[in-house]
Amino acid sequence: MLKNKISISGDLGSGKTVLARKISEKAGIPIISVGGIQRKLAQKYGMDTTTFNKYMETHPEIDIECDNMVSEYGRSDEPLILDSRLAWHFVPHSFKIHLLCNKVIAAERIFKDNVRVNEKYNNVDETYKSMVERRKSEVKRFKLQYGVDIDNLNNYDIVIDTSFITPDDVFKYAWEAIEQWQNGLPYKKIWLSPRNLFPTRDDEYNIENKVVVCRTNEKFFILEGHFSVSEALANNIALIPVSFFSGEVSLPEDLTAITREWEKNHNFKFL
Repeated sequence: MLKNKISISGDLGSGKTVLARKISEKAGIPIISVGGIQRKLAQKYGMDTTTFNKYMETHPEIDIECDNMVSEYGRSDEPLILDSRLAWHFVPHSFKIHLLCNKVIAAERIFKDNVRVNEKYNNVDETYKSMVERRKSEVKRFKLQYGVDIDNLNNYDIVIDTSFITPDDVFKYAWEAIEQWQNGLPYKKIWLSPRNLFPTRDDEYNIENKVVVCRTNEKFFILEGHFSVSEALANNIALIPVSFFSGEVSLPEDLTAITREWEKNHNFKFL
């Protein structure tokens, strides 16, 4: 297959649309946005996006129509950027970019966004709650309809945590990986902010180069590599490469105490 399709998915408020535009401008290829299509459909039905996502849980024909369209775009020879939460699944030969963002920061971004005309909220807290509900709805819907877990980071070619970096920095990470992919070269796949990685132990940290994380209840927990994450925090490093473990994990019962000690030792607070 031609290496001319790029799919972009990710958290609400993570900057997918901005990244798609930057890649489009750099590469000179058009964007197909399924999210934009769904927002227009929500307006047509007189619903906000959270209510419309709930509606789609019992009306799969809407998803099927959008997804068939994405699959058709994927079969074309035309270079395209597909801004869609499931394009990575329906166009598996695309370069699959996934963006993450801390929910608190994402809620602030969405609340301040003047473009989303049918996503207006009274305050950031209301935005946060709606955003969490919408994400749960999407995860549930996609598991039921397609048997896919959009929270499994191993589905994607590159994952970028956009919480504490600029859109230009997001583009730099993505574009470098795209060029390496097109040239058949290796690239780092999952980049997370050390400020979003929760510790799972409070003993002396062994010096481990590799960082391995898992995801539980919307939080990332360090399974291996506490020392490396600690060093990154001490040196104000924005993103670090990690490996993602998608299996079942038993976390320690005293996570609250461990987290407080970690925050104290590193002089910051998790959002």
